[in-house]
Amino acid sequence: MGTSKILLLTGVYTILGVYTVNFSGADQANFARALEVSSSLQSEQLATAGVSLALTELGSDAAKSSISVRRVSMLGGTVTISAERPASFPASLTQVVSTGLFNNEQVRITTVMQYHGGRWKVLRTFTQTLS
Repeated sequence: MGTSKILLLTGVYTILGVYTVNFSGADQANFARALEVSSSLQSEQLATAGVSLALTELGSDAAKSSISVRRVSMLGGTVTISAERPASFPASLTQVVSTGLFNNEQVRITTVMQYHGGRWKVLRTFTQTLS
Protein backbone atom coordinates (compact mmCIF):
# COMPACT_ATOMS: atom_id res chain seq x y z
CA MET A 1 0.00 0.00 0.00
CA GLY A 2 2.92 2.36 0.70
CA THR A 3 4.32 2.00 -2.82
CA SER A 4 0.99 2.83 -4.44
CA LYS A 5 0.69 5.99 -2.31
CA ILE A 6 4.15 7.06 -3.39
CA LEU A 7 3.30 6.45 -7.06
CA LEU A 8 -0.01 8.28 -6.68
CA LEU A 9 1.60 11.28 -4.99
CA THR A 10 4.40 11.34 -7.58
CA GLY A 11 1.78 11.43 -10.36
CA VAL A 12 -0.20 14.19 -8.64
CA TYR A 13 2.91 16.32 -8.08
CA THR A 14 4.00 15.78 -11.70
CA ILE A 15 0.61 16.91 -12.96
CA LEU A 16 0.66 19.96 -10.66
CA GLY A 17 4.17 20.79 -11.84
CA VAL A 18 3.11 20.64 -15.49
CA TYR A 19 0.10 22.88 -14.77
CA THR A 20 2.33 25.36 -12.94
CA VAL A 21 4.78 25.57 -15.83
CA ASN A 22 1.95 26.01 -18.36
CA PHE A 23 0.25 28.63 -16.17
CA SER A 24 3.51 30.57 -15.87
CA GLY A 25 3.98 30.53 -19.65
CA ALA A 26 0.41 31.69 -20.26
CA ASP A 27 0.83 34.42 -17.64
CA GLN A 28 3.99 35.70 -19.36
CA ALA A 29 2.26 35.67 -22.76
CA ASN A 30 -0.71 37.62 -21.35
CA PHE A 31 1.62 40.15 -19.76
CA ALA A 32 3.53 40.65 -23.01
CA ARG A 33 0.29 41.16 -24.96
CA ALA A 34 -1.08 43.59 -22.35
CA LEU A 35 2.17 45.59 -22.51
CA GLU A 36 1.97 45.73 -26.32
CA VAL A 37 -1.68 46.89 -26.31
CA SER A 38 -1.14 49.49 -23.60
CA SER A 39 1.95 50.84 -25.39
CA SER A 40 -0.02 51.12 -28.63
CA LEU A 41 -2.81 53.00 -26.83
CA GLN A 42 -0.27 55.31 -25.20
CA SER A 43 1.30 55.96 -28.63
CA GLU A 44 -2.12 56.88 -29.99
CA GLN A 45 -2.70 59.27 -27.10
CA LEU A 46 0.67 60.91 -27.77
CA ALA A 47 -0.17 61.27 -31.47
CA THR A 48 -3.52 62.83 -30.53
CA ALA A 49 -1.70 65.30 -28.29
CA GLY A 50 0.52 66.12 -31.28
CA VAL A 51 -2.55 66.99 -33.36
CA SER A 52 -3.68 69.32 -30.57
CA LEU A 53 -0.23 70.93 -30.47
CA ALA A 54 -0.35 71.50 -34.24
CA LEU A 55 -3.85 72.97 -33.98
CA THR A 56 -2.60 75.36 -31.30
CA GLU A 57 0.44 76.25 -33.42
CA LEU A 58 -1.71 77.02 -36.46
CA GLY A 59 -4.00 79.12 -34.27
CA SER A 60 -6.33 81.50 -36.05
CA ASP A 61 -3.92 82.50 -38.82
CA ALA A 62 -5.32 81.52 -42.23
CA ALA A 63 -1.98 82.22 -43.89
CA LYS A 64 -0.15 79.75 -41.65
CA SER A 65 -0.75 76.35 -43.21
CA SER A 66 2.56 74.64 -42.50
CA ILE A 67 4.70 73.71 -39.52
CA SER A 68 8.24 72.45 -39.85
CA VAL A 69 8.91 69.01 -38.38
CA ARG A 70 9.05 69.18 -34.60
CA ARG A 71 9.86 66.46 -32.10
CA VAL A 72 8.57 66.73 -28.54
CA SER A 73 9.28 64.34 -25.68
CA MET A 74 6.52 63.85 -23.14
CA LEU A 75 5.25 61.18 -20.77
CA GLY A 76 8.11 58.83 -21.55
CA GLY A 77 7.38 58.89 -25.28
CA THR A 78 8.02 61.03 -28.33
CA VAL A 79 5.68 62.97 -30.60
CA THR A 80 6.70 64.17 -34.06
CA ILE A 81 4.42 66.71 -35.74
CA SER A 82 4.42 68.48 -39.08
CA ALA A 83 1.90 70.34 -41.20
CA GLU A 84 1.89 71.20 -44.86
CA ARG A 85 -0.55 72.02 -47.61
CA PRO A 86 -0.27 69.45 -50.41
CA ALA A 87 -0.36 70.93 -53.93
CA SER A 88 -3.79 69.44 -54.61
CA PHE A 89 -5.38 71.11 -51.55
CA PRO A 90 -7.20 74.46 -51.74
CA ALA A 91 -5.97 77.36 -49.62
CA SER A 92 -8.47 76.61 -46.85
CA LEU A 93 -7.12 73.07 -46.17
CA THR A 94 -3.90 71.73 -44.68
CA GLN A 95 -2.63 68.32 -43.63
CA VAL A 96 -1.15 67.59 -40.20
CA VAL A 97 0.84 64.42 -39.53
CA SER A 98 1.48 63.44 -35.92
CA THR A 99 3.40 60.32 -34.94
CA GLY A 100 3.44 59.02 -31.38
CA LEU A 101 6.17 56.62 -30.23
CA PHE A 102 6.02 54.82 -26.90
CA ASN A 103 7.86 51.65 -25.89
CA ASN A 104 8.68 50.80 -29.56
CA GLU A 105 5.00 51.06 -30.56
CA GLN A 106 4.30 53.74 -33.17
CA VAL A 107 0.98 55.29 -34.24
CA ARG A 108 0.57 57.90 -36.97
CA ILE A 109 -2.43 60.21 -37.14
CA THR A 110 -2.97 62.14 -40.36
CA THR A 111 -5.48 64.96 -40.01
CA VAL A 112 -6.96 67.20 -42.65
CA MET A 113 -7.80 70.62 -41.23
CA GLN A 114 -9.96 73.34 -42.70
CA TYR A 115 -9.78 77.04 -42.00
CA HIS A 116 -13.36 78.07 -41.32
CA GLY A 117 -14.97 80.71 -39.13
CA GLY A 118 -11.71 82.39 -38.22
CA ARG A 119 -9.84 79.29 -37.02
CA TRP A 120 -8.48 75.91 -38.06
CA LYS A 121 -10.83 72.96 -37.45
CA VAL A 122 -10.33 69.21 -37.79
CA LEU A 123 -12.12 67.96 -40.89
CA ARG A 124 -10.95 64.32 -41.18
CA THR A 125 -8.66 62.07 -39.16
CA PHE A 126 -6.91 58.86 -40.23
CA THR A 127 -5.12 56.65 -37.70
CA GLN A 128 -2.50 54.07 -38.64
CA THR A 129 -0.55 51.70 -36.37
CA LEU A 130 2.99 51.38 -37.70
CA SER A 131 4.51 48.78 -35.40
